[in-house]
Amino acid sequence: MAKKTREESEEFFLLKKVAIRLFGSTADKHSNLFLSLKYALKNADAKVLFRTYLSLNFFLSFLVFILGVIISGIIFYFLPFETISFILGVILLPLIYSFLTFLLIYIYPTSVATRRKNDIETNLPFSLIHMAAIASSGTPPRTIFKILSQFKEYGEISNEAEKIDRNINFFGLDEIKALKEVIAKTPSPAFRDVLQGILITIQTGGNLKTYLKEEAEKAMFEYNLKRSRYTQTLSVYADFYTALLIAAPLVFITILSVLNIVGGTIFGIPIQDLINIGIFLMVFLNILFIAFIQFTQPRL
Repeated sequence: MAKKTREESEEFFLLKKVAIRLFGSTADKHSNLFLSLKYALKNADAKVLFRTYLSLNFFLSFLVFILGVIISGIIFYFLPFETISFILGVILLPLIYSFLTFLLIYIYPTSVATRRKNDIETNLPFSLIHMAAIASSGTPPRTIFKILSQFKEYGEISNEAEKIDRNINFFGLDEIKALKEVIAKTPSPAFRDVLQGILITIQTGGNLKTYLKEEAEKAMFEYNLKRSRYTQTLSVYADFYTALLIAAPLVFITILSVLNIVGGTIFGIPIQDLINIGIFLMVFLNILFIAFIQFTQPRL
């Protein structure tokens, strides 16, 4: 058992200890079924071992199941349910809660890795321009990463640069091994290719300044192209929005308002109720559209 680090709380350390004691062997036995989790933990830069995280997931899911059985049993005991409903409620609901707990904990590293990847690729063009400017003065690669790590506005790229600097200055690795360590763990294929190019340039004695300048120009071109494409996509979305969520509902409600003066029903539904339903749908669809735009827009 590894010693408790300074960053860990006593409670989390004990939780890990109990989880490994109870489910460590289960995690070892079924680890091949969860290789995607191992990959996600690496890309998420998680400070926990794969075996430990999987054991924690098993333990917390089991704990939720036990608590679910107890709580559901109490609720179903005092409420007038049939025997079959009681049995299903006490078993089925805790199983659902336990499965959802396992699923949420399982996919969390993937969401973190995706966030890191998006952050890296968003800041990559600007950090490359900065790196090319530093390299133009003849600065060695290790100093380039040391300087880059101090600019926190580059987000995860600054963190990756800090790892390279730490590998060199604290762990005593040379530039080649330090770069390979980060290349193996970064979640961004684009940044991995850049680092691989820097590695090859160092090994072959190439011109790092020229390489970084070319990569910066290519990354900025792709960045501008992505912005241009998204602007065109937004224009199409705007046309659909105007036609389907503004013009059509207004015409529909206007017609119903005129018919409401005459009175009567449509398919047995009072016209005023149809107007209320239409207004509700307009609001609901607008909220959905805003959410769609929010979740589909690239980080620029």
